[in-house]
Amino acid sequence: MSLFQRLAHRPKPYRLRDLRRRERLRPDYDLLADFLLRELSFESAIDVGCGNGFLLERFHDAGKRIAGVDVSPDVPVLLGRRLNGAVRVADFGAAVGTFDLACCVEVAEHIAPDRSLSLVETLTRVARTWIYFSAAPEGQAGRGHINCRPHAEWLRWFEARGWHIEAASTELLREHLQKLELAPWLRGNSFLIRHAGKGHHSGPAEFFLNGDEPRAVRAGTR
Repeated sequence: MSLFQRLAHRPKPYRLRDLRRRERLRPDYDLLADFLLRELSFESAIDVGCGNGFLLERFHDAGKRIAGVDVSPDVPVLLGRRLNGAVRVADFGAAVGTFDLACCVEVAEHIAPDRSLSLVETLTRVARTWIYFSAAPEGQAGRGHINCRPHAEWLRWFEARGWHIEAASTELLREHLQKLELAPWLRGNSFLIRHAGKGHHSGPAEFFLNGDEPRAVRAGTR
């Protein structure tokens, strides 16, 4: 890969102005967080690429043990003391510990393509029971999208590590996310994945791979 190509695929972290602009998405992320709190059994959660900390704040308010990592140096500035120092400024590979639930929301499409497997490895390493994963598929436009892949590819990588889609839960989640207003892409991009040893009930992944949201989302909305 040439120097130009390496620079083009270097992830660009959000800065404070970008994070503040994203605050308008909070109600939609609250909708997602409320579903996870209601439908999943977990006492601890980590958000890998937590950004504004939307999910973590909701989990914290519900009494869960939380942690987060994000590459943006401005995330602590935005969060202040709201999360009691639970968020570290670090690359996703620096995530440590073990949590009942690991979340990774629209991060995968922003990382260098050659680090895709590393992201899956990180999530399966820190998660004990559940992974909530969402990623933009091929053809879905957005700011900083440098690694859009077919959902089937991500799911195969999870399956190779003993993690499988929880079909019934994913279907319920997507029905719940019909209420999204500003982040409609989350509905078609969302998957609930469970460790094979935790009594999962997997279903045909093909049911979820095409999604039912427009594949092209206006650039700059995320």
